[in-house]
Amino acid sequence: MSKPKNKTNADLVELIDQLKAKSRDTGAALWRDVALRLSKSRSNWAQPNLSRVSRYAPEGATVLVPGKLLGSGEVGGSRTIVAYSISAGARAKVEAAGGRVMSLPELMDENPKGSGVVLLG
Repeated sequence: MSKPKNKTNADLVELIDQLKAKSRDTGAALWRDVALRLSKSRSNWAQPNLSRVSRYAPEGATVLVPGKLLGSGEVGGSRTIVAYSISAGARAKVEAAGGRVMSLPELMDENPKGSGVVLLG
């Protein structure tokens, strides 16, 4: 018997199911970890600022935020940012710095094994 779902957002529940299925298919633990983090209460989700991305992620890296990325701080260099949610200010700053913003399903299609992804959260 499966565990009852407490989430009411149908899109989020579908994304969590897709992450778990991708983890089973590819054997990549990254997707399972992100699914478990998104299954938690929203008050426990990661909410890093761009300054944390600049500090902890190498330039040119793919950064995955299992939560919401906020726009405080500056980002230098071109990074690929993947987050469940991203503020408008953060999106504008990343794109102005030559970076790229993607969604989780796009990253799962582009990089099924999750190799080279920096998990920030």
